[in-house]
Amino acid sequence: MKRNFTVRQGALDGVEAFLSVAQHRNFRKAAADLAVTPSAISQAVRTLESRLGAALFIRTTRSVGLTEVGERFLSRAKPAFEELV
Repeated sequence: MKRNFTVRQGALDGVEAFLSVAQHRNFRKAAADLAVTPSAISQAVRTLESRLGAALFIRTTRSVGLTEVGERFLSRAKPAFEELV
């Protein structure tokens, strides 16, 4: 039996930003996908990483990759997020 609940607006922004960056492997493309600025994506991901206490991405000037923690988080967050939205 499914329970009805309300998710506070903005509560999943960091997760949505993370999932988009993980999909595109690019902050700029993730921002375009979500119709926000790259700095908004970066801030949302930094906030999520701070809350989790772990880096989710390996960032270089030319590429973005997932850390081991990021891979584990992706495997759990993606199906959960899809269930919610």
